[in-house]
Amino acid sequence: MKIVTGILVAAAFLTLAACSPKQTATTNDTKPATTPTNTAAPAAPVEQKQEDTVTPIKKGETLTIQDFADITVTGNKISKKIEPSKPGDFHTLYESKETDSTFFALIIKAKNLGAEGIKADKIAEVNLKFDNKYDYDTFSTIEERGGEDFTYTNITSVDPLKTGTLYYLSEIPNEVAKSDKPLKAEIKIQDKVYEYTIR
Repeated sequence: MKIVTGILVAAAFLTLAACSPKQTATTNDTKPATTPTNTAAPAAPVEQKQEDTVTPIKKGETLTIQDFADITVTGNKISKKIEPSKPGDFHTLYESKETDSTFFALIIKAKNLGAEGIKADKIAEVNLKFDNKYDYDTFSTIEERGGEDFTYTNITSVDPLKTGTLYYLSEIPNEVAKSDKPLKAEIKIQDKVYEYTIR
């Protein structure tokens, strides 16, 4: 009888031992279930991005970005032909050859506040938004020789404490040019977006 009782007690312990790993396994299984709360953490940066709203910028207002540049939108033009501010005898111009389109130009002055030259094509990126839904990309050019001509931004630097005059150009449909619907320029500078209202 003592032997049988000992066998039964041993069997009971073996049964408990067999059950306990399953219990710890289930508690381990519950740990991964808590990881979704950890994955919820990246939601904070998403919310921060939503909070980083577009900052309005007005004509003539200087935006100072420390150790980078003073940025001033000096105006815009909508015309079949875009020329530099003081066209020389021989100068580059941008002219729309299409009957149903015209050129838009956003003009920005950028003073380099850094200790080194800034590549002109790295100063800003500009995108046009018409009627809050139609997007138009732009390309840039920069004045040279005191405004007598244009040159390429990808081969031009603005030296420290010097100012460059940049034109952000887009060929847009005449419908966009003549409409009274909203037209805005989104200006991206060092991962921040500024909005200039054209109309």
